[in-house]
Amino acid sequence: METRPISKSQQQQLADITPSKDSVLKYYPCQVELKDGTVLDNVYIVDYDSYISGYGIAPADDQLVFIEDVMVIHDSPNRLPAKLANKLYNAGESGMGYCVFRLLYDTGDTLDVLTGNAVDFVPSPEDLSVHHIVDVLPHEGSRQDYAEGLSYSWCLYKGIEK
Repeated sequence: METRPISKSQQQQLADITPSKDSVLKYYPCQVELKDGTVLDNVYIVDYDSYISGYGIAPADDQLVFIEDVMVIHDSPNRLPAKLANKLYNAGESGMGYCVFRLLYDTGDTLDVLTGNAVDFVPSPEDLSVHHIVDVLPHEGSRQDYAEGLSYSWCLYKGIEK
């Protein structure tokens, strides 16, 4: 897998996104617009070396978005607020390779969610969004009746374009 440097323009756009952190890995949960006009709501933009340090192997090709194809970077509309994602990352896995947690909304509603190790992209019940989430309860919730975390892609870069 060949990775390219992030451009200065992309780096400036990424600076507007608050990352979530899991150990040495900084996750930037983004919405990206590609050169062909495609908009992807759930993309992690991550430094390649940090990703390899955290996961040990590169993601599958069908999970990749190439940094050179990205024109515009925004905060994802489906991301947990960084402080809540960090709370989940600090709590660690619920089991081998997965996390279960409960989302608490300002309306009093709750939603149990099951994800892999990356926890930032979460579904929302109808009429609610991530902006209504006020807290997360790590390792809480049903392991039988849950919503799955949203699917996402990885966009890895190596270094900064000169």
